[in-house]
Amino acid sequence: MPESIMVRCTGCGTLNRAPSGKAGIQGRCGQCGAKFTVPLAQPEPVNVTDTNFETEVRSQDGPVLLEFWSPSCGHCIRMMPAVEGLARELGGRLKVAMMDISKNFRIPSLFEVKGTPFFVLMKGGREVARFVGAMPEEELFRRLQPYI
Repeated sequence: MPESIMVRCTGCGTLNRAPSGKAGIQGRCGQCGAKFTVPLAQPEPVNVTDTNFETEVRSQDGPVLLEFWSPSCGHCIRMMPAVEGLARELGGRLKVAMMDISKNFRIPSLFEVKGTPFFVLMKGGREVARFVGAMPEEELFRRLQPYI
């Protein structure tokens, strides 16, 4: 069976399964029948460092969700499945990236990261939103909707 990705309908919010090898083709929501384009799959968040931040985040034209996290942060660890799920679900529409603040210091200080998890949404190299603290995947998705 070919690998599949989950695509959330922008009309009704239903998750639809689509073959990952069919990026760019039109699909229809199984619930409401709305059309959607199958996005490119992003299997997992991209690891961002102080060194590759410009390439992986700032130089991207489309939206990039960057999570600042720490392996010693319990809330960050609990958020990881939600962040990974967003990477798979929104791949092609949103790039998801993670930066470990225990190994990177320059970029977190530029964004004045005081606690984790700390999310910054970038679009066209500029910050458009920020979200602080742990939240359910549905809430994070809702907050991202206006930007993707």
